[in-house]
Amino acid sequence: MVVVFVAACGGDRLAADTTSETVAADSDAAPDDAPEPPEETEVTDVETSAPATLDARDYCEATVELFCPYYLRCGRMAVDTLEACRATFLESCNARYEPIYAALAERGALSLSRAGIERCRAHLEAVSCEAQIFDLDGGCDAVWVGEVGLDGACAPGIESFVCEAGTTCLIGLDFCGRCVPLAAPGEACDLERRCPEDGLCVEGACVARAAVGEGCDAERRCRLGADCVEGTCRAPAIVALGERCDQAHRCPYRAACVGGVCRQMALLGEPCGQAGCASGSCQGGVCVALSDPGAACERHDACRSGRCEEGGRCASLINACLE
Repeated sequence: MVVVFVAACGGDRLAADTTSETVAADSDAAPDDAPEPPEETEVTDVETSAPATLDARDYCEATVELFCPYYLRCGRMAVDTLEACRATFLESCNARYEPIYAALAERGALSLSRAGIERCRAHLEAVSCEAQIFDLDGGCDAVWVGEVGLDGACAPGIESFVCEAGTTCLIGLDFCGRCVPLAAPGEACDLERRCPEDGLCVEGACVARAAVGEGCDAERRCRLGADCVEGTCRAPAIVALGERCDQAHRCPYRAACVGGVCRQMALLGEPCGQAGCASGSCQGGVCVALSDPGAACERHDACRSGRCEEGGRCASLINACLE
């Protein structure tokens, strides 16, 4: 059996070296009087003359002003003001996600798209709250651009985003993956040619999944993250602090379901409480910063990478599958 994980970044809540060296040489040496090659120029956006990509280390700061208005409009974060949302988003994003994105970008596996961010901004201003199940879904799926080609290494989670356009990350039984071709709707599909996240392989051909609000049944499945309820695809409801929570009623960001009720999570320096920490690790009853790779650890949740190795040290930010 092959397990497939489809990248939908909002799956992350809040959104040997894989670099290969290619040497090409002409069989004939260039003559002494050959003209100097032109200087390399940075690829830019035609309309703005600005670089087409941004520094991955600026991801959180570049996206906070498009995600927070959406979070408040749709009740996706347990805060009351934009100021509180900005503080929570930046603390959590910089602590948990941006370091991994940046490490992958340094290896040439990912790039942060300026055009993708602007497209996401416009999308979040207009999208209905129910239709946007994951943060980096739909019109926000081009914020990060994969740079790893066919048969390149990938892994679950953020590392699944590294596959270039036209491919997707196929995860094996060892929970490591490789980039395999994507089949368009109506095209043939199998274990080596996958359907996109809004498609499903049925009798060897890709068919579209039903969107939120559309009809569904045993044969027509809903898009990932939605469930078929009484013949209609429905996204999980986002409930407020103090309300009941379960699989169909999810807590907003900066909240956790504790004993069936949404409880607010603590920020750095605050007492942990029952719900734990939004961006750090609970140590001695207080939320402290996550530990970097190589630091001593006892629990996975104490590490920025989310992995405490057997030797009691925090693992590398990048999944070992990509080493």
